This record gives sequence, C-alpha cells and structure tokens, in this order.
Amino acid sequence: MSDKVNGLPEDQAWQELKLPELLNSDAVREIHATIEKEWDFLKRSACQTAAGRALWKHAIHDPLADLLAGETYLRNLHEKIKNDRLNNAREISGVILAVRTLWFDSRLEDALNSPTARAAQVVLLGAGLSTSAIHLILSS
Repeated sequence: MSDKVNGLPEDQAWQELKLPELLNSDAVREIHATIEKEWDFLKRSACQTAAGRALWKHAIHDPLADLLAGETYLRNLHEKIKNDRLNNAREISGVILAVRTLWFDSRLEDALNSPTARAAQVVLLGAGLSTSAIHLILSS
C-alpha cells in the first residue's frame, strides 16, 4: 500500500518516536501519574486523542499535544501505527482522531476570528473522546 493511500508521508514511514525533553520533567511525570491513578477510562481517552494529534503533526498543528498525551500514550499509539504500517492496514491508527479534532479546531478558529468574535458564543456538546479532550483542555 502506498504512503499516499494510508496517510503517512514517505519521510515518516519508519521514523522512530522522538519524545520531547519536557516529558521528562518531574512536573509532567507527576501530572501523568495522577491521570493514571485518578482518571477513569473516559477521561484518559483525552490523552489518547492528544497522542493522535501529536503523532499526526504533519496534518495537525497542536504544539501541546505531546505534553497532554504523555509518554505512555505516545508510545502506545506509535506502536499501533508501526504495526498498522507493517500489516498494510487500510487505516492507520490515530488518523480519524486527528482529523475529527481538526474539524473542531477549525470551527472554533472560525468563531474566534469572525468580525463579531467579541459577541460570539461557543457551545461545546459531545460524547466520548471529543468531550474528554475538551474537558482536559478547559480544566487545565
């Protein structure tokens, strides 16, 4: 299967995972330890969403995605992507998450950049991963 079909550019075909140094800081490690200990599955899905956004950075610009995802979720999704590529999967893990959240990003940007942005009201409704990601961002 060509890289154009499965969504990964050729230069990322076998790229190794490069974790940002900031993930090694005590503060970030403490935050993610708390997440693993205190959050339920639904809330932790925000980290999965962030990992999808981080690893699909050629399609999504989210400078905080690596940080929100944390090392565990980045490594897990990276491994799934590698396995999908090795198995010539029709869809590579994380792409739907990344694209779906990109749609929300663009709607929010449109509302904030509109000529009447000062009067704009943004109401977020959702279920599952989208709600969790929004919850994490708004509660930070």
